[in-house]
Amino acid sequence: MKLYNTLTGKKEDFKPINDKMVGIYNCGPTVYNYAHIGNLRAYVFADVLRRTLEWSGYKVKQVMNITDIGQLTSDADEGEDKMVKALKREALPLTLKAMNEVGEKYKGAFIEDLKTLNIEMPDKMPKASEHVAEDIEIIKKLEEKGFAYKISDGIYFDTAKFPNYGKLGGVNKAKLKEGARVTSNPEKKNPADFNLWKLSTSANLGFDSPWGTGFPGWHIECSAMSRKYLGQPFDIHTGGVDHIGTHHNNEIAQSEAAFDAPLANYWMHNEHLNISGGEKMAKSGEGFITLQTIVKKKINPLAYRYYLLGANYRTPMIFSFEALSGAETALNRLVNILKTMPEGGKVIENNENGFGTKKIGDLLDDDLDTPSAIAFLWDFIKDENISPSDRRATILKFDETLGLNLIELIKKELAPVGIPHAVKKLLSERESARASKNWNDADKLRDEIKSLGFEVKDTDNGQVITEI
Repeated sequence: MKLYNTLTGKKEDFKPINDKMVGIYNCGPTVYNYAHIGNLRAYVFADVLRRTLEWSGYKVKQVMNITDIGQLTSDADEGEDKMVKALKREALPLTLKAMNEVGEKYKGAFIEDLKTLNIEMPDKMPKASEHVAEDIEIIKKLEEKGFAYKISDGIYFDTAKFPNYGKLGGVNKAKLKEGARVTSNPEKKNPADFNLWKLSTSANLGFDSPWGTGFPGWHIECSAMSRKYLGQPFDIHTGGVDHIGTHHNNEIAQSEAAFDAPLANYWMHNEHLNISGGEKMAKSGEGFITLQTIVKKKINPLAYRYYLLGANYRTPMIFSFEALSGAETALNRLVNILKTMPEGGKVIENNENGFGTKKIGDLLDDDLDTPSAIAFLWDFIKDENISPSDRRATILKFDETLGLNLIELIKKELAPVGIPHAVKKLLSERESARASKNWNDADKLRDEIKSLGFEVKDTDNGQVITEI
């Protein structure tokens, strides 16, 4: 199995610490609002990773934190606390009790989103608010070792004393400027120094600590919870690419400084889901699209999972409802084909054409190559050298890795499908590529069309599209 490790900047053979058990930590949501579909891409990616490891024979211990205290709106440890922002938005009192109530509300909504997308539930979902003692323990250790210092608004980590700061993603500490990744704070020793404990500005809001009432820094929370439930080091730490520059480098610095050991051996990051114009989806403005937005448009939410699987997790995606509609059409076509196939077949591990469960395992073992896995699925379903019942059984076995919940979708009545607009648009783009003799782009577009359940053939009269 090969995985792309952000720490080394290359694809590596995966070698777990324990031959039989893999420990994974996923940076979970900050529960101050509903998750948008861009957020949810991270958890579909993490789920495919878990399923692939389990497919390969590993047992997995997966921990996904819930941030319900301590995260500010800026990576520079400035701005409003996100949970306080939620309290004000919902006209709730500024108390820990109210903060817990709003956190539970959005945690519950997040868990429903996971279930809707057929994401396996993590083994642990620890809440930051329940691990303040562990945060304090690490901060004390950093103080004892000379890595922490106090200024008027809290305790900070001295990045100058950690020479490898920024090694994840190649952040150049020397080039960090005030007002760029960080905002100006004249009390900090270095622009990149980050908060370990933030003193509260409200006497009624915060936790007791040796340094005064306040909240743990966002970064220390993840270091504490991952270490408690997985040990240090553990195997794989995941998150979005936006975590690389600050959050994950800060985790690495404080954890390694405190305990003289790596935090995690492999760091994996999914790319953004952008909206039209290339803007990152965010929890404000027109780009705030939740899973319930999709459901209200009467689109199968598992079509969104299928849509995500059509791109590598490290590839930026531009979301549109047109593309999502194309994914739903492809998923419906797949399910409708399966409905025509009889039950009772056997799972094909590998036949003379290299078609079977071993092939899909090999594809996913190559850094979770879900686009190739989807394309292979469509090749497999039309292989008439394999009986329909065996194809059905094998595809349902494939789905243990893809997580489309095909066995349940087969039981439902789905709308008939034609050639969707998204496929027609891809055909037009491919025709232009061929006219320009851009054969690489034409081949890529052919594969993309195949992932939507259609096959294109080139004839003397032009392109001919057929259902697979």
